[in-house]
Order: sequence, then C-alpha cells, then structure tokens
Amino acid sequence: MPFGSTITRSPFAIIIVAMIVYVGIALLIDIGKVSKIALRINYWTVPLILTPMTLDIFLLAFRFHRLLQALNVKIPLTKGILIYLLGLSFSITPLSSGQLVRSQIIKKEFDYAFSKTSPVFLFEKWSEFSAVLVILFAFIFVNFMIESIFVIVLGTAIALLFFGLMRKQGVFFFFLSKITSKFQRLKKFEESIENSQESLKILSSKRVVLIEGFIFTIPSLILQAVSVFLAFQALGIKIDFIASTQIFYTALIAGIFSFVPGGLGVTEAGMIALLSKYYYNYDLGLLAAAVIFVRLITFWYGTLLGGITGLIKYRSFMVSKQQSDI
Repeated sequence: MPFGSTITRSPFAIIIVAMIVYVGIALLIDIGKVSKIALRINYWTVPLILTPMTLDIFLLAFRFHRLLQALNVKIPLTKGILIYLLGLSFSITPLSSGQLVRSQIIKKEFDYAFSKTSPVFLFEKWSEFSAVLVILFAFIFVNFMIESIFVIVLGTAIALLFFGLMRKQGVFFFFLSKITSKFQRLKKFEESIENSQESLKILSSKRVVLIEGFIFTIPSLILQAVSVFLAFQALGIKIDFIASTQIFYTALIAGIFSFVPGGLGVTEAGMIALLSKYYYNYDLGLLAAAVIFVRLITFWYGTLLGGITGLIKYRSFMVSKQQSDI
C-alpha cells in the first residue's frame, strides 16, 4: 500500500505525523524556548480552559441528535451523543470524512440506511463553515484584519456554492464523483451517498432546520473561541477576545482550504504568522508554544475524547474498523 494511502486511512499514522509536525515547528523556531514555555504553563488552569471546549462538543452532539430527529431517525439522546463523540476520533481524516463512521454505527445498531443519515455530516460541516464566516464578518467591524477579509470573501463563495450543491441533485453528484475520486476512503460510500438526496433536501430546504443549525453552531463556536482566548492568557499573551478569535478562525479556514487532514501544519503555520504580524512584541517561541497549546485543547482534545468513547463503548466496532483499514 502506498505511503500516502496509509496516511489518509490510518488515524494513528496521522497522529504520528502531527507529532513530527509539532516537533518540527519547535525545532525550526527554538525547541529549547518552546519546551521551557510549555513547562511554565499552570496546568491547574487546564480544566478551566477545557470547560468551554467540552460544552462546545456536547452542544454540537445535541445538534447531531436534533438533525437526526429532523430526518425522522429516532435513537436515544445518550446513544446519539456517544456516536457523535466516537465520530470525533476520525476528525483527523481528510475533510473529516472519517466521521461518516457514525452512519455505519447507526445502520448497524438501529437499522437506518447509511444513505439516510450520512447527509447530516455534510450539513454539519456546511453549518460550521458558514457560522465561522458569520463570526468573522461580525468581528471585522470591531477589529479590521485584512487576512480575515480574504477568508470571508473566498469562504462565502464556497459556502454558497456548497449550499447550491446540496440542493441541486445533478450538480451534487458531479461534485461527489470528484471528491470520491480523490479520497479512496469515501469510494465505498459513493453509492450510498448518491441515494441520500432526499435527506439532504430536507436538511437544506427546511427553514426551521437551517435556523436551528445556526442556533446551536454559533454559540458552540463562541465557546471554542473562549477556550482559545483562555489558552493565550494562560501563557501570558495579552490578546483580546476579538483578535484571538479572528486569528484562530482565519487560520482554521486556511487549513480547510488546504484539504490537509485536520489542517495539520497549515492551521498552525497560519496562526503563528498572524500572531507574529499583529503581536510582534512577543517572542516567536512563546507564540509557537501558544499555537501548539491551542491546537491541543481544541482539535486534539475532541479527537482524544472520541477515541476514549470508542474504546469504552464501541471497542468491537473500532477493532473491526481498524482491521478493515489494514
């Protein structure tokens, strides 16, 4: 199996790559400084920093449950939350496509067709992407940042295009064929996703579902931004909430544009570049340590939480899934 295929199919391989990337960043800047700064963190503050992030995750898990209800998929709330958490462990796949594993579990446990529930993933990603753009647009009037303007303009075009793709069957399937040809992991799901147009239309056409999606998504993203802000404060970087949110989400969308799993490397580099531009009075080693810390509490915390959930509640499924990927 080619190395590139192994990387995109194995979450564990991507974790190793992530470690290499972070060590590489530290070496490139100053591993001694980064290490010393990391040791200076008051780890008693970590639970406080993780609290908004945890609320964010469970709010999005409840949104997942509500979207399933909109499709008349009736599963217990606790089970829906557990399935959502498990999906987080596959966020490190390209475009987070591994989260489609949730639909496989629902099919296995509750006998709902994969094609019925898989559109929830697409709608979630569109809602989150669009909500980030809304937040950035609102904040640009308070703190002008040219990089955010670029992201807002390009991102809005992509969000509108994707919304049109969700509602237009022919165009959607053309786009789908291009995506599945790029990512072999999705190839086996292609036929099932092609049968999902009815569910996709329900999610993208019902005004109540659209509004409710944003009602859950925007507060959850604000909670995540609070964790980012607290992480910067814990390292002594005096940055206001508006600026920290803009820098984080601008870099995050840049990572999405890269199509790299989890935006790995691109998001971190973008954050360091923006911080060094607007907060150049801080040591570069401190800024790099802060960026790695932020990514650990936002992206990797959820991934770890999902992995623990999978091992505790879905161990047999996870084992069979890993064997199928070998």
